[in-house]
Amino acid sequence: MLRKSLIMSSQDSVYKKMWEDVGDDAGKGYLEIKFRPTYRIGLTNYLREQEIYQQLKPEKSDKVLDVGCASGRQVFQIAPYVHEVRGVDIAQSFINQANCHKEERGVKNTEFRVAVIESLPYPNSYFNKVICGEVLEHVFDEDIALNELLRILAPNGSLIITVPNLNADGTLWGRFLRLIKLRIFRPMTEFSHKNLRKHGDSHVREFTTRTMKEWLKSRGLLIQTIKTVSWIDGPYFDFLLKVPLHITIWRNFIIWFEERLAKTGLPFGRHMILKVSKKDYPCPNSN
Repeated sequence: MLRKSLIMSSQDSVYKKMWEDVGDDAGKGYLEIKFRPTYRIGLTNYLREQEIYQQLKPEKSDKVLDVGCASGRQVFQIAPYVHEVRGVDIAQSFINQANCHKEERGVKNTEFRVAVIESLPYPNSYFNKVICGEVLEHVFDEDIALNELLRILAPNGSLIITVPNLNADGTLWGRFLRLIKLRIFRPMTEFSHKNLRKHGDSHVREFTTRTMKEWLKSRGLLIQTIKTVSWIDGPYFDFLLKVPLHITIWRNFIIWFEERLAKTGLPFGRHMILKVSKKDYPCPNSN
């Protein structure tokens, strides 16, 4: 993990420009193709997204915030089922894409704003459900970020967090490659779109299910559920899955099989999804 004293603020212009460039380059993809289960990464994103919805359990009275919303895909998916849902992202390019899509679809109960997770532009306890998907591995101070998420979360509210599990090496195959030193986590230290492409993921830290549990419990949070998704992994699997994922019956079987694996509770998926609440305000009816 990088030492926080050596890391620049997430509001730094170089860091922000990197994400602006990502939004300009791939903003539309975050609305659909990145979540299409017809290739391995799309399958992983699809499985993670489905688990988020299951944990969220949207209701008509809900006020939901998606932190790190990119082009707003989850916001638009949730909007028909809740009172209001808002999205924030560090990059104006992503927010522009989200607002264009909002205008095209005529969605009324949504709002998108540029903001960083360390300083969210909302009152205390405003949202009863908050999603923080694939963000905490990028931020420079995870404690400040978590404090802000908890500040805007209402009593009895639910916070849904997703992060890569062992930097997406949490599968049995990934762990084997770590064991024999063919894979190693190298945190990103120089931030630009070019370096992001070279580095691969722009993560400044990695989490495991153990370290995530310990961290959240140390902050006085109650972990209601924790699951990992996207277990299928192995040599040449990007190639081997290419054809089956384009055949509906095989794709549906693979998704079904992945969902069964996720229900085991074992930590061997690429990504983990956690649902947490404040211990002072337990939500006994949530699962």
